[in-house]
Amino acid sequence: MNPIPPADRPPCDLVMKGGITSGVVYPGLIARLADEYRFRSVGGTSAGAIAAAGCAAAEFGRQSGRNAGAMADLARLPQQLGSPAVAGREGSMLFHLFRPAPWLADHFAVLVGALNKQNTIGRIVGAVSAMLLKFWGVVLLAVLVMALVGVPALQALSGLGTGAAAGVLLACLVLCVVVWVVVARLPGGTLPRVLLALAASVALNAALVAGVGRVGLGAALVMSTAAVSLWIVLTGLVAIGLAAARFVMTMLSGLQRNFWGLCSGHADDEAARPQALTDWLTGFFDGLAGVAATPRPLTFGDLWGEPADAPIVASAPDRPARTREIDLQVMTTAVSQQMCYAIPLRDNAGQYYYDRAEWERLFPTRVMQWLDAVSAVEDAGHPPVHGARGQLLRRLPPNRYLPVVVAVRMSLSFPVLLSAVPLYAHDFSLRKEGQPVPPPKRVWFSDGGISSNMPLHFFDAPLPGRPTFAIGLKGEHPVYPIDPAKKASEQEGRVYLPESNRQGLGQYWAPPADDTPVGLFDFLGKVVDTMQNWRDQIVFPYPGYRDRIVQISQRPDEGGLNLNMERRHIDALADAGEFAAERLIQRFAQGDGWPNHKQIRLRTFSALVEELLRHPRLQDPAWDDVVRQVAADGQYNATQRDLTLHVLAALRGLGQEMEASGDSIVPRAPKPRPEMRVSPRI
Repeated sequence: MNPIPPADRPPCDLVMKGGITSGVVYPGLIARLADEYRFRSVGGTSAGAIAAAGCAAAEFGRQSGRNAGAMADLARLPQQLGSPAVAGREGSMLFHLFRPAPWLADHFAVLVGALNKQNTIGRIVGAVSAMLLKFWGVVLLAVLVMALVGVPALQALSGLGTGAAAGVLLACLVLCVVVWVVVARLPGGTLPRVLLALAASVALNAALVAGVGRVGLGAALVMSTAAVSLWIVLTGLVAIGLAAARFVMTMLSGLQRNFWGLCSGHADDEAARPQALTDWLTGFFDGLAGVAATPRPLTFGDLWGEPADAPIVASAPDRPARTREIDLQVMTTAVSQQMCYAIPLRDNAGQYYYDRAEWERLFPTRVMQWLDAVSAVEDAGHPPVHGARGQLLRRLPPNRYLPVVVAVRMSLSFPVLLSAVPLYAHDFSLRKEGQPVPPPKRVWFSDGGISSNMPLHFFDAPLPGRPTFAIGLKGEHPVYPIDPAKKASEQEGRVYLPESNRQGLGQYWAPPADDTPVGLFDFLGKVVDTMQNWRDQIVFPYPGYRDRIVQISQRPDEGGLNLNMERRHIDALADAGEFAAERLIQRFAQGDGWPNHKQIRLRTFSALVEELLRHPRLQDPAWDDVVRQVAADGQYNATQRDLTLHVLAALRGLGQEMEASGDSIVPRAPKPRPEMRVSPRI
């Protein structure tokens, strides 16, 4: 146990990558890092946003004294998620947090039918089997239609009458169903069981046809093999086609009704156990922070250090990030605007509105009551705002009053799985001169991982004053396979952190599947992955980045969309997270990682500054005339004009000194070198 009080421990920042259920890797990691550090800034995307909010809430709880055991509570989360949701009920708590809308329950079951399968064939068979089972009505229709075709065919083959042929066909169908049910319960792989079921069905039907028809057993076997195989294939294709069409049509209408997600994250029966995801997250964050007994949920203002009993002030300004006690930031994507945002929203991001009737379908009563109180103050003094359908809209509260769970939910809206979050904003480009602004348009906010799945840029500075750790998640490396039965500390493939400045330069990529024309789908998938992840991937080999990114590998049946992960997989990921924290502590808190990191950043920054100072455009004195023109136009006062002229002159002087020195810092900068540029704030 670290005897240093949490508030006196050295600060650090932490950024965590998204990945839906991969978030079970983070709680143990956070709790272990908390033994050595206090968290000043925490950020993440999607599941990383959940972990970041949990980390911020736990840090608030232990520093404020509201929950001294908050980090221990957070560390126990993987065990809770892996435990049965309800005694005697199948499925872990993690799985049951994802509660589909009632009208999408069958579609969700089809998705679950493909999870945790070991190979592509298994996933396809699992999904198709679940789809046929859930949409059994259209399957029965396909069987009846094909049976009408099968009766005359059986008559021609066996010489039976119409009634007898129909009876035999019905008996064949019953036998096939019995065989498939029995074989499905046998151990072994999917393909061997399918072949066994086909062989058994053919043999039983051949015997039945031979017994009632005017053909011998050998001829019946040949005819039955051909007929049953053809009938099964055709019936299966018809059934799959009808079921797929029904699945797609009902799913599209159901997703539209449920804000484009299978699960909204909220359930009307908030007291029921297990809870829905957003309802549970609200209580979880409030419990870690020690505010569960207060009348409002945890807000960003609480984390910043704003007094809890301060009155609500309309359009309250943000506290500067440098003065926030705990700075939480998460990533979200406004897909309607093709924009990404960090929450808390930056200045000049525009005013957003929400429809209470829509949001009460996404957030629990506790959150909505607080938003009602804040919105009443925010809306006072402003004319009412209505949407295109005439519905009354409410102003989204200032950042300090925004519940943390709202920001996390906006970052976590994984497409199709979790409903998007609707907000409204004015499109001022539609305003004509002399005309009122049209009603606000709906803006759909979805998963932050669409924009940046590991937003390491949140807390970076040219010369950092504290380490910013990042946790990356990646697939299993073929040279370093993962043994789930072993602890992370016992194998090379689970956790990776460079131990020197020469490591981590190379990044593995999977070979393209271009041996067949089907490889086009792999190519298109890589195109989408590149568009989504290039911004994150480019930082992994860079100096000043790679040394502080600990990477945790996952097997295909771990994390990601594996909603019904087995307890052993959850435990393995939690163990990997704790070991990743140990590696960071050994490198930075106990080793030379932090001094080395500062040297790298200094050498990089110095080279960038030199390139800026020596740039010919900076040396151009014509910029002085621009400064004077800016002042003449009223943009600068006299003091600001003189200050800007002085800065430009000083920078030119430094550049001239460097030029006259005959030496350069640039060759000593770590490679590859970055570039300095003006970049919009997210």
